[in-house]
Amino acid sequence: MSRVRFIFDHLGNYKLPLLILLFVTIIYAGINLIPNLVISFLIDNVINGEEVNSFVPQILDSLLNGTAYIKENIWIIAVLLVFIYLLVALFMNIRQRLQGEIAENLCEEIRNDLYSHIQLLPYSYHVKVKTGELIQKCTSDVDMVRRFFSGQFAEIFYILSTALIALIVVININAKLSLFMMISLVIIFIYSYIFFKQVQKQFRLSDEEEAVLSTVIQESLSGIRVIKAFNRELYEIERFAKENKKYQDVTLKMIHYLGGYWSSSYVICLFGILLVVVMGVFEVRAGTLSVGNLTVFISYQTTVLYSMRQLGRILSDFGKLTVSIDRLDGILKEEAEDINDGIETDLKGDIAFDHVSFEYDDDHRKVLDDINMTIKKDETIAIIGPTGSGKSTLVSLLSRLYEPTSGKITISGVDIRDIKKGYLRDNVGIILQEPFLFSRSIMDNLKIVDDRASEEEVYEATRLAAVHDVITEFDRGYKTLVGEKGVTLSGGQKQRIAIARTLMKKTPILIFDDSLSAVDTETDATIRAAIRSLSGNMTTIIITQRVASAKDCDRIFVLEDGKITDSGTHDELINREGLYKRIDEIQSQIVLDEEVR
Repeated sequence: MSRVRFIFDHLGNYKLPLLILLFVTIIYAGINLIPNLVISFLIDNVINGEEVNSFVPQILDSLLNGTAYIKENIWIIAVLLVFIYLLVALFMNIRQRLQGEIAENLCEEIRNDLYSHIQLLPYSYHVKVKTGELIQKCTSDVDMVRRFFSGQFAEIFYILSTALIALIVVININAKLSLFMMISLVIIFIYSYIFFKQVQKQFRLSDEEEAVLSTVIQESLSGIRVIKAFNRELYEIERFAKENKKYQDVTLKMIHYLGGYWSSSYVICLFGILLVVVMGVFEVRAGTLSVGNLTVFISYQTTVLYSMRQLGRILSDFGKLTVSIDRLDGILKEEAEDINDGIETDLKGDIAFDHVSFEYDDDHRKVLDDINMTIKKDETIAIIGPTGSGKSTLVSLLSRLYEPTSGKITISGVDIRDIKKGYLRDNVGIILQEPFLFSRSIMDNLKIVDDRASEEEVYEATRLAAVHDVITEFDRGYKTLVGEKGVTLSGGQKQRIAIARTLMKKTPILIFDDSLSAVDTETDATIRAAIRSLSGNMTTIIITQRVASAKDCDRIFVLEDGKITDSGTHDELINREGLYKRIDEIQSQIVLDEEVR
């Protein structure tokens, strides 16, 4: 029922057209069977002169002025058949149009729902999920739904309607022969159902392997610079070939199942038709069945049996459909992040970490352990420490990308868990160590935070980030197109553009998450000087491993193994033993060595 609910929920305004489609399909199936009855009437009643004693021939006899008149004007039958086939074509057209409209609108709703839901999923979900697998679900699985509803959904009703109407007609002609026809239909249907149940697992395995292959491709393309730098092209080619072979093996096994089904079901259908032909000949010789009615039996048997055989293919695709729906529904069942629940309050006050600890769900090691720290309003502080000490996690908690395992964080005395996530993030600007730029112009990337910003506001931000002069030197200036992920820019240029983009938000809290690492020390100093000019308007947190980036801050916190081990000004920290002093001595020596060289 959950799969039915999934489809029903995404049909939107197309629930009524779906019912119309089913109604049109039933009519189409009925009209499609009429020509065989007309031909039977022509053979038995018009040509052979047999008595008109069944329902459909009686209607035709009445409408067409009797068999004698028809025999003299045989063209009437031809005109009637042409008219019936035109009706068939009309209903076929209506059916195809409805199928296409329903399928495309259904998939549009699913894609919109998926994309908006994925955007609202918490950061912790995106950290764990494989991007390639997610892309594969949002493309291949949605396309599976589209293909099924653009043809096969209505085809199921067409096959079942055809079988039911045909059985009703032939039972009225000859009950004994109808029994043999029903037996052959039941056999092919059961055979199709068993095949569907067995092959469903294989379809799931094929989809899973396709998702793995998509992940490999996505990772390789995203990390192409690393692959080139480390000469790992052959390794990646072999890795892809290995996963591609797994996908091929699973898919070939599925194809072998399908090949076996088509050949064996073809034999079953032929034996079913042969049975009806042989039994029909005996019935004709016994005088209990006319030649015209035998042609109806044979044509209906052939039509319905091959339709039932086709049902096996549809059922196998239905197996793939159920797998796709389960995978899509699995995404939608992930709990979305609530960014609108909470209060909006003044975020220009002191920031306090009160006994804050944090550990990831899949790792019980404490990343942060009993952090107590207060950052005064409009103060500029630095957090310095070795890689893996928990610096980035600390600021992720401040923007509620993660929630503390214990303790609390307050701004202006208000627990940030009571503040709207959306409002909080609008007022906390974060410049990441690895900035992401979209494949658009530099101006478009800068205006992402505010598309109504004037050019002068953009220039003001880029001057503060020490990148305005660099941009104007490009041939197209601010209209310069940035390659995917900013590949046409250097690391320092990307970081400075990302800094300018965040400065445009003019947030009361600004965080540099090791985002000055890719710029040279001179540019670093220029940016920090510009930020200090704004220090009266914002609270600034600088996450860094550079003493040069931290020394001018109002206070410096030293973070080691998830704990704050020291704090103070630059002068205070270099005058007492500890990690900060050791880092300063090492970095000062490096600078001296470079000057000597």
